[in-house]
Amino acid sequence: MMSDDFDNGPLWELLGRARPTVVSPYFSRRVLREIRLSPSRPLLPPIFLRWFAAGSLAILAAGFFLALSADSGPAPADIAGFDAIAGIDSLAVVEEFRFLQDD
Repeated sequence: MMSDDFDNGPLWELLGRARPTVVSPYFSRRVLREIRLSPSRPLLPPIFLRWFAAGSLAILAAGFFLALSADSGPAPADIAGFDAIAGIDSLAVVEEFRFLQDD
């Protein structure tokens, strides 16, 4: 069903009325000759690529060392909070133990 609609559609009628295009037998030869004769120039000069690679590596190394140095331990504000709650575990164990002894 669907292939019948596709084969008999208005697009094919329009394409059937179009003027045929004649391509020269030497078209591909001329295109390749123009490509070979055109001056080939790289998009970016090689010196720029070298500096770009060196800069990228330097930024990557700096980020790596900054990430390592940032993980030197907790901040002083965090230490004060830990000191305030340091004895909670021992208090909870003592209270449970007293509860068991009362029985």
